[in-house]
Amino acid sequence: MAVALGLAGAAPSRAADYDFPDFSGSGRPPNFVVIPGIRIAARRQIDADTSIETYVLTQIGLAGRPFIIGASGFSGGVSISRNFGDVSWSVTVESTPSWDGLFNSYASTGTELQTQVSRTYAFEGTPWSISPRLFLGYRFSTDSTKERSKVQVALPVFYRVNANLDLVFVPKIDQRHVPHWTTVRNDVVANVAIGARYQWRPGVQLSAFVGYENRWSSAPEVRYSRWLIVPQLSLRADF
Repeated sequence: MAVALGLAGAAPSRAADYDFPDFSGSGRPPNFVVIPGIRIAARRQIDADTSIETYVLTQIGLAGRPFIIGASGFSGGVSISRNFGDVSWSVTVESTPSWDGLFNSYASTGTELQTQVSRTYAFEGTPWSISPRLFLGYRFSTDSTKERSKVQVALPVFYRVNANLDLVFVPKIDQRHVPHWTTVRNDVVANVAIGARYQWRPGVQLSAFVGYENRWSSAPEVRYSRWLIVPQLSLRADF
C-alpha cells in the first residue's frame, strides 16, 4: 500500500480549532495560559469528495508564574468529511480523557459527538479568503459536571503569504449549556485569535496562535477573561 504525506490540517475551516478542557479547580481560572499540542492523523480519501480521518491530539495547559501544569489531556477520534462544491460538512466522534497536572491524576473522560459545516470564499486575484463555520457538539463525560452542549459560529480570515505560509485571524463565539453543574449553567464564550500556519515540509505543519477569550456564565465562579498562546505541531499521512 502506497503512503503519501499531505498537508496537515489543510482545510481552512480547521485553523485555530482548539478546545482545551475547562480548568475546573477551585478559585478563579488562570488569566494567562499556554497550550502546546501535537496532532497526529491518518486520512483515507474514499472518493473525490469524501474522506475519513483518524487523529490524536495531545495538549497540556501551562498557567501561572512560574508556569504550572494545571491540566493535561488528549483527544482522539474519527471524522468523516464530504464536500458539496465549496461547502464542506463533517461528522466526528471524539474521546477526550483528561488529567490534573502532567498526566498524573486521572480526572475524567468525555465522549463528544460533533458536526460542522463550512464554506470557503476566495477573493479572486487577491491572497484573501474567508471560511465561515457552524459547529454543533454534545459532550458526555464520566464527570457529569463536564457534560455540555456547544453551538459555535466562527469566521476564519486567511492571508496567503506564499505556498507554504498563511496568516490567520479567527473570531468565534459559542454558547454552552452545562446541565449537571451545581445548578444548570449557561455560558457564552467569545474568542479572538491571530496567528500563522506554516507547511514546513509535506505532511508537517507548524502553527501558533495568540488569542484573547472571555466567558460570561450564569455561574460566577467560572467567569473569566484570559490570554492564550497555542503552538501546535501537526502531522498527517494520506493513504
